[in-house]
Amino acid sequence: MPSPAFSLRAGDIVTRADLVVEYGGSVQSGGIVPSNTSNSVFVFTDPAEGRQFGYVYDGFSPDGTVFHYTGAGRDGDQKLSGSNSPILTHTAKGRSLHAFSAAGVVAGSSTKLQRYIGEFILDPDVPFERMPALDRSGALRTVLVFRLLPVSVIPDDVVELVGYSGVTREPNAISVPVEINSTEFFETADRAGGLAVRRESQLVDEFIAHRVGHTFTRWAINLPAERTRLLTDIYDEADHTLYEAKAIAGRSDLRMAVGQLYDYRRHVHVDDLHCSVLLPERPTADLRDLLRDAGLGLAFREQTTFVLEPPNTPQRGERLHQ
Repeated sequence: MPSPAFSLRAGDIVTRADLVVEYGGSVQSGGIVPSNTSNSVFVFTDPAEGRQFGYVYDGFSPDGTVFHYTGAGRDGDQKLSGSNSPILTHTAKGRSLHAFSAAGVVAGSSTKLQRYIGEFILDPDVPFERMPALDRSGALRTVLVFRLLPVSVIPDDVVELVGYSGVTREPNAISVPVEINSTEFFETADRAGGLAVRRESQLVDEFIAHRVGHTFTRWAINLPAERTRLLTDIYDEADHTLYEAKAIAGRSDLRMAVGQLYDYRRHVHVDDLHCSVLLPERPTADLRDLLRDAGLGLAFREQTTFVLEPPNTPQRGERLHQ
């Protein structure tokens, strides 16, 4: 039986039930719906649902040449397999790809209306990007943001109604919770030595506990041109201070911390940003001079407390008591 011709035009309003009757698919199978009846893949976007997970990446690029669509999966890093595979394989399987955007509800009911955006193909050069987001527990993860190219020109009024994406091809940083649930960040996935990572994590936890009344977050830095994601250590919102923690107060570790902080601060655009190294003990005098000369501060554990030496301050520093 031949596939039915696709007769919808950009801007047409339908329900998912209408689509099932005419083109197959399913009413209740999520945002990515393959249909054998019409040899198609339907994708549905609803910004209101995306906001509850701390991201809204769906929408057009500023010039309207790319439609960004967030993949499926609410916990952990989204995978290229499973529910997301119909988008990745639509060209290979000869399926057309059609996008819809939420457009209110049918009067007097809870049935959602869908605005047809148009037909798309997955960008063969850059099919997707990974962007930071939150899972249902509030932990940081990454989501797949597919780059869909319009098969034909999308009317300007439809583009405006659908809206624009926050995805950019320029480096960008966003504030995220301290908790993470991701292996897709370079600074967490690429570190050597599990014991050192655990010691750093313990040091960070102890330091946060001493900074009573301070709120800590992290910065997730996306570098699209390199397809790389960086995740900083903790950021003190009250003091505008970004900390890089190291498990050892040795020269090689401090030199690495200096390089990391210099790299991070180019992308973290905060007024009066300060950068400091967090250590489990006081480093040697020469290494403290190194940090001061680099314009960086220092925080280190001393017995049951922490000592703070802000950037460019030669004095002993401020003691923190629990």
